[in-house]
Amino acid sequence: MGPVRRWLVVMSVAGVVPLVVRVFEFPALKILWDANAYGSIVWILLGLHTTHLLTDLGDTLVLTVLMFTRHGHSGRRFSDVHDNAFYWDFVVVSWIPIYLLIYWAPRLR
Repeated sequence: MGPVRRWLVVMSVAGVVPLVVRVFEFPALKILWDANAYGSIVWILLGLHTTHLLTDLGDTLVLTVLMFTRHGHSGRRFSDVHDNAFYWDFVVVSWIPIYLLIYWAPRLR
C-alpha cells in the first residue's frame, strides 16, 4: 500500500505540470482557432489532449484520496490504480504524434 500511495501522490503532482504548461501554451500559439484549417486542427488537438489531462488528473486525485482512506484497502482499488496508470500511458503516448504534428510538421515544408 505504501508504494501505491506514494506514486499516486507523485502522479497527482506530475499531472498538474503539463496543465500549467498548457496554460501558457494556448496564448503563445501563433495562430487563432478560426484563422484556417491548420489553426482549427492545432486548437482542437490541444483542446482534446488538455481534456484528457484534466480527466486523468481528476481520476488520479480521487484514487489518491481513496487510497488514504479505509476504502483504499479493498483489492478492487488496485485494479483501478492499474487502469489509471494505463490511461496515463495513453495520455503520454498520444502526446508524441500531437507534438510532432503541431511543432515539427510546419517546419518541414
